[in-house]
Amino acid sequence: MLGLGLWGLDRGTMWRDESATYQMARRTLPQIRDALGTVDAVHGLYYLLMHPVLALRPSEVTLRLPSVLAAMAATALVAALGCRLARPRVGLWAGLLYATTPVVTHYAQEGRSYALVAASAAAATYLLVDAAGLVPGTSGGGGRAGGRASRGGSRAGGRAASRSGGQADRPARDPALAPGPAPGAASTPTPAPAPGPGPGAASATRVRSAVPVRGDASRPAPGPGPGGPEATGHTAGWRWAAYGGVVAATALLHLFAVLMLAAHALTLLVSRAPRRAWWGWGSAAAGAVAAVVPLALVARRQSAQIAWIRHPTPGRLWAVAEEFAGPSALVLAVNLLLIAIAVVRPRRRALTAVALPLICVPPVLLFALALHRPCFHERYLLFALAGIPLLAAAGVDRLAEAVSGRRRAVAGAAGVLVVGCAFVWQFPLHQREREPLSRQDDLAALSATVGRLTRPGEPVLYDPPKERRIAIAYPRPLAGLRDIALNTPGPASGTLYGIDVGPAELLRRLDGARSAWLIAADEPETHGPKAAVLTGHFRLAYSLCLPGIRLERYVRAGPAH
Repeated sequence: MLGLGLWGLDRGTMWRDESATYQMARRTLPQIRDALGTVDAVHGLYYLLMHPVLALRPSEVTLRLPSVLAAMAATALVAALGCRLARPRVGLWAGLLYATTPVVTHYAQEGRSYALVAASAAAATYLLVDAAGLVPGTSGGGGRAGGRASRGGSRAGGRAASRSGGQADRPARDPALAPGPAPGAASTPTPAPAPGPGPGAASATRVRSAVPVRGDASRPAPGPGPGGPEATGHTAGWRWAAYGGVVAATALLHLFAVLMLAAHALTLLVSRAPRRAWWGWGSAAAGAVAAVVPLALVARRQSAQIAWIRHPTPGRLWAVAEEFAGPSALVLAVNLLLIAIAVVRPRRRALTAVALPLICVPPVLLFALALHRPCFHERYLLFALAGIPLLAAAGVDRLAEAVSGRRRAVAGAAGVLVVGCAFVWQFPLHQREREPLSRQDDLAALSATVGRLTRPGEPVLYDPPKERRIAIAYPRPLAGLRDIALNTPGPASGTLYGIDVGPAELLRRLDGARSAWLIAADEPETHGPKAAVLTGHFRLAYSLCLPGIRLERYVRAGPAH
């Protein structure tokens, strides 16, 4: 993942969302606080984390490097989940599948919060597995597997005790295992066993005497760990507190990540978690939700920022599955087949109980929410992707057991080879992700083009103000132009792109100007007020359509005042 993340990290340009991170994180802390009250509150924690990073060196590589490191952490956590819930080779395959998925490398090389959200959500899932005791054969937080193991151990112990009646009186083959005196103690003859009331008591005596001890210190009976049940409960409490803290931090990085709580609740339900695990999860979830409620209230007032998102159709759910499990048709078909094998014929039920809800629940809930208020986008669901490689690796493991039997090394190498073939098959997609046009726009190219066509001192208008991001991200080619409509810059106004003057003041500022440039959004539904002001006193002399914008030059229709 580190290699894929660093490969082609410097694309030579930022796109519009990265430019927002770049300018917000470079502001002072009071300026960031003021801006979050009006815009981008959902990314506030991310901007605060990026503030010291960009203070070291403001560059595109520095902007994206935290996402690369976060993708590494997410890959490691996915692999660790595979190891804990199944076996090491499942963890190896799941980690490799996650790292080589094109959409993962896409967000690993983007200066936004989504890779960090995915890593934090994977950490929360790992903590859930630990706190609830979902690992097979343990009872860490009250899981049923540990209880079954202990009951099985008791039954096995009973059977061993019944068989030991005829074997306990046999001498030990290894003299080192025979009971002996403590170091430094005088050697005393072993007393003969006292006559008992019957053969049953003699058998019990022989069983007890077969337990090796040192000296005359009696062997303590097995029981709870140090500190007793209180210490165990205290440890479980800290585990749930850590889980709740990570969930809260994840949701503060991006609000929709709180949907993972519903997936985790379904995991506990299908795992038949005991009541104490539900109490721990409920307390942690309530604390996390309480920490996120203020952000949700602020974000609701800023929902106009995502007004460009349309109402989703059922095909969007399939598009998310296609992008996360593919996107090429062959890889998608193989992944879906392996997931079906892991779900229909589960060998690792704990892994299925963790991974399947993570895949299904957050997308469905976000889709249902988007029917009321459009907010459905695949990048908001990147944290749910971890379930796909886990289930696909479990499916490969199921096939490997049927084909290779006990030849574990052969099966492990074959799985790695399959992942490598999938990466080679999708190599053109990985190459495309590292090109400047892999994102929605190329601000560096736009700034360079506008700089070539304009002359220093000419007035320029940005319509709407968000198109000012070109000059904010790459100011050097546009440094000589006069931003004639700007009233208050973004840092001083608590906005992303500043506040413009009204039409009357704009006309006054245009007095004496023989021409003006207009950089407008190339969106059919956008009706710019500045274009209307120019049309009344200027005529269009030049127009150029660039990716995402229209560059127009207006000249005065009559004599300038």
